[in-house]
Amino acid sequence: MKKSTFLWVFMCCMVGTLFAQTPAELSEIQAAKADQQMSVNLQELMTRLDNVGDTSMPLTNFFTANELQVLRSYSRPQSANRLADIIPTAGATESFSPVVGDFIYDPSDGVNGGPGGDCSTTSSGDLGDYPNCDCITVTTFNAPPGEEISVTFNSFRVFGAFDWFAIFDGSGPVTATNGSGSATNPTSGDPELWNSSVDGDELVDMINAGMTTFTSTSGSLTFASRFSGVVNTCGWEAEVVPAGGGGGGGITTPTVFGYEAVSEMYGSFDPVAPEVFTAISMGAADGTSLELTGDVDPNNPTTAYVSTTTPNFYSMDIETGVYTLIGPQALTFIGTSFDPTSGILYGYASDANLYTIDLATGAGTLVGPTGNTGLADLAITGDGDAYGHDLAADQIVSIDLTTGTATPIGPTGFNANFAQGMTWDPNSDTVFLASFNAANFLAEWRSVDLTTGATTIVGNINDPNVSEVTWAGIPFVPPMNDDCSGAVAMDCGDVETGDTNDFSDTGGFNASPDAWYSYTGSGDPEFITFSLCDGGTTYDSRLTVFDSCGGAQVVSNDDSCGLQSEVSFLSDGTTTYYVAVEGFGTTSAGPYSLELSCNPVAANDLCDDAIEIACGDVVAGSTNFATIDTAAGSCAGQDITAAGVWYTYTESIPGFIQDINLSTCDDADYDTKISVYSGDCGTLTCVAANDDGNGCSGFTSSVDFQSDGVSTYYILVHGFGTATGNFNLTMTCSPVPPPNDMIANSIDVDEIGFPYTDPAVNMPGATTEAGTPADCDNAGVQGVWYNFVPEMGGEATATVTSPAGYTSVTFYTADTEDSVETDLTLVDYFDNQCVPGADASILVTAGQVYYVYVANTMGVTDIVIDGDFYLGTGDTEIAGFNYYPNPATDQLNLSSGTGTIESAIIYNILGQEVVSREIGSNNAQLDVANLSVGTYILKVVVDGELGIYKIVKQ
Repeated sequence: MKKSTFLWVFMCCMVGTLFAQTPAELSEIQAAKADQQMSVNLQELMTRLDNVGDTSMPLTNFFTANELQVLRSYSRPQSANRLADIIPTAGATESFSPVVGDFIYDPSDGVNGGPGGDCSTTSSGDLGDYPNCDCITVTTFNAPPGEEISVTFNSFRVFGAFDWFAIFDGSGPVTATNGSGSATNPTSGDPELWNSSVDGDELVDMINAGMTTFTSTSGSLTFASRFSGVVNTCGWEAEVVPAGGGGGGGITTPTVFGYEAVSEMYGSFDPVAPEVFTAISMGAADGTSLELTGDVDPNNPTTAYVSTTTPNFYSMDIETGVYTLIGPQALTFIGTSFDPTSGILYGYASDANLYTIDLATGAGTLVGPTGNTGLADLAITGDGDAYGHDLAADQIVSIDLTTGTATPIGPTGFNANFAQGMTWDPNSDTVFLASFNAANFLAEWRSVDLTTGATTIVGNINDPNVSEVTWAGIPFVPPMNDDCSGAVAMDCGDVETGDTNDFSDTGGFNASPDAWYSYTGSGDPEFITFSLCDGGTTYDSRLTVFDSCGGAQVVSNDDSCGLQSEVSFLSDGTTTYYVAVEGFGTTSAGPYSLELSCNPVAANDLCDDAIEIACGDVVAGSTNFATIDTAAGSCAGQDITAAGVWYTYTESIPGFIQDINLSTCDDADYDTKISVYSGDCGTLTCVAANDDGNGCSGFTSSVDFQSDGVSTYYILVHGFGTATGNFNLTMTCSPVPPPNDMIANSIDVDEIGFPYTDPAVNMPGATTEAGTPADCDNAGVQGVWYNFVPEMGGEATATVTSPAGYTSVTFYTADTEDSVETDLTLVDYFDNQCVPGADASILVTAGQVYYVYVANTMGVTDIVIDGDFYLGTGDTEIAGFNYYPNPATDQLNLSSGTGTIESAIIYNILGQEVVSREIGSNNAQLDVANLSVGTYILKVVVDGELGIYKIVKQ
């Protein structure tokens, strides 16, 4: 038998000698007080404690509650872990804000008071005795905001004849007279918790009243004391201990359930902060016999099974503490534990053998001898490994569940005695001891190192009361986010890890275990990606997103990166979305690492937000974070089935016509499409589209169209099927040269008539010349050509109506109307000087061939060529002939009154016949719908007379 170690510190309350300064004072003292004998004798308690030896039986088999409190109170100061000492100033009114672990002492005058003192007598001369200051001291102790303060007295004595001590629940002012105490001295507006003049002036009085611990309800406690100038004694020592807390009321966080034998109550405490033990029910299962052991059923975590000293076997509801008798047991079980892997309840009996226990009857079936007679309890881990607490040797042992054999691992590091609890916490995968430390008379909650046997104290159970937990069990508490309603909120960039083996099936896509997370947007639409692809997920997973708990499925994915999952969807910016992390199969579960990434919707996701693009641009883009634009409609056979982004193009030179190529050819990482529209967003008109461009690899695209120089074009880059990805969009523009860009296509103006206007000439598209005329070098100049032969002498002019960039107008002479540049000679005239300018004029000679070269590099413009009457009269009109409308769109109506229209011919500005018709009546309609926009010449013959008219097609 090992020797029980206990700190032999005790105070003998014997009749003491009172020292007074005068006979009158001595007489008053002796008359007012006879020293009290403690109702329990500490020396006798110490002897009995030492005689108990090693036992796994509860403390209450050997001591009464009062005796236990005395033992506890006198041992506590020696084993306390002090944080700070608070020593008030004698005669002062002060406030302090202590924390748990601080110690509060009687006031000091700088010589006497504070720690120490002799509580067995008066006027001992010990400097720790409070001072003879003839003063009143008021000290308030404040808890942090919203909390309470609780103090436990380890020692206490004042000299009741003259001195007094009171405790008030609050921080209000105290009124007192500097004289002997009474029920009304001191007083306060706050509730009085203790008054030494009424309730007693020694620790034993507090013990007998069950009030060694005082807890505020107002956030503050106030100590008020009066010390005379006559006699002193030890004063007090009080420790600040945890206040409030508790468990019960539904298992939502990891909680230890067990039986506390000293108070004969079943209850619970926090495995992280065990100081507060919350009663759930009072009394043992049998009412008279004690509960030696018990454990929570891992397959039914609201039920525990308990064995008593009777011995009887019970089941119980751990949340209510209601017991149900199953039946008597033939064996007395000291320790029991469930194997979480099999659901079998094992028990260590008083015969030192290991048994399995039938839950239906309580009957034990022998497994085998442990070879150890000192075990106090068992614990079996989630791996099915069993361990025991060897009380006699203060060590941890491993136990073979197939044979019962116990094998030592190592010492626990403390002196355990009496009943002990032991359990495995499935929430933290830790074995704990609900131990009773005989060295300091404390019930302690200790974690166990299963490789060495060493234990680490977490905290004192039910501190500061004398407690002894004979069995403890911790049910598995599914994580808060086992259910959608408890989903863990995530932010962009967060990574959450876990293991779905710790979860149950509460919905989701299938019946596999699911962990729930949520995300609420910042107010703006964005693309959300939940991913299990970072390597931290090691099982065949599935992700499913819902728009609310129990709501509609938004998206789901099984395999995105191997057997792991990833989902992306568009958040509306306000909805809270819920994602279930689960498995492909109903039994698929394992470790996971869930990453949340957020990306704003592409800036040019909508047509209205199209990004401008210009000729020569190469723009990088992506459709990964864009939406599908089905409202734009199919274009040139290309349907819109994938997300796309928008670009827009408007010619910077109004009216400048160009051939446009838009391409992702060989420059995208997905199967692209390009669709081009004109019009306005919402009323788009298809212009051109392409899926797979000729010669383009990777199913990339290239589309061509001709701009009209006026319209705004909208370009949608999208994908085939549902494809999305990254691309570079290249825009290449090729200016469209005017019809008369080359001298060979010079417009023969005199075939049309004067004044002649060439409307909206696409001048920026003009090219340079093949040669240079004599006397005027136009090398590098981009221009267009006109020619005429005057019938008579006169003056000719040419004008650019909208000059832009480099502008020039130059007249040349030539021998024929089919000349080339090098055949030409500059007309030598003051207003035709081969210099930049928007107009020029010359004098003409009848029959001479003239060419006009016009440049206007940066703008579309009308070009007007005119002359005086020597060059003709313009339209040649026939009396009574009319044509309308002019301009015409689809049809030109002709009417000659009573005359007969014999024929009608329309020429373009190059003199080419584009419409010709023999008529033979006084009315006719000419179809001009297929003519290009521009100016034309109409020649009609009415009754043999020729008429020439200028018409405009719009």
